[in-house]
Amino acid sequence: MEVPVLLVEFEGVLADTAALRRDALAESLAADGLSLTAELTRRIAGYGVEDSIRIAREELGAPLDHTAAELSLLRAERAFAARAGKGLRLAPGAAAVLERLTSVARLALVTRASRREVEFVLDLAGLGAMFRPIVAREDATPAKPAAAPYATALRRLGDLFPNMVPRGVAVEDSVVGVRGARAAGLLSIIVGPVPPQEAMEADAWLESLADLTPERLRSLMGPSTKGAR
Repeated sequence: MEVPVLLVEFEGVLADTAALRRDALAESLAADGLSLTAELTRRIAGYGVEDSIRIAREELGAPLDHTAAELSLLRAERAFAARAGKGLRLAPGAAAVLERLTSVARLALVTRASRREVEFVLDLAGLGAMFRPIVAREDATPAKPAAAPYATALRRLGDLFPNMVPRGVAVEDSVVGVRGARAAGLLSIIVGPVPPQEAMEADAWLESLADLTPERLRSLMGPSTKGAR
C-alpha cells in the first residue's frame, strides 16, 4: 500500500531567502577580495551554502584552500543569520496552502537550509509539527543535485510507515533540486521565476506554492492518492 507524500524545499518555496543568501555570500567573499557577479549568482542558484562557496571560489580563481573555504562558509552563515533574524518569514498564505494539501498527502521537508534555520521559522509560524520528517543540510550528503537528501527522506518515511511504500512529489525552486528529486525516483514541481529550459526538467511548473491546489496535486500523483488520510 502506498502513502502519498509532498516533499518541500524550504528555501525559495516556503520562504524567499534568495536575496539574503546572495547578500550573505557576497559579504563573505568580499572579505577575501572576491566579487559575486550576477552570472555567478545565477550559476549557484539552488545549491546549498557550502557548495555555493566552493563553486564561487573556483569560478573566481581563489586558491583551493580548505581552511579559507571553511572560514568563508562560517562568514556566510553568520551573515545570513544576522539578516534572517531581522524578519525571515514564510511566504504569504503558505500555512493555509500547506493545511489544504494535507488532505491529499503527508508533508515532509527536504532542504538545503540548516535545521536551526528551518526550525526557527517553522516554530515561529506554528508549523513545527507539520513536517515529518525534516531532512536538513546536516542530515544527508552529498547535497542536491545528488539523490541523498531525498533518499534519506524516503528511508525515514519508510520507518514511519513500515507497511506502506512512500510515493512522493518534490516541490523545488531550482533545477538543482529537481535533478536531486529525479535521481531519487520522484516526480517534481518547480516554482518561481526559472528559465524555461530549467522548468522543462520538472514534471510541472507553478508560479508559487500558492498555486498548488489539492486537485492539481492529485492529478500529478494519480488517482491512488484519493482518500490518503
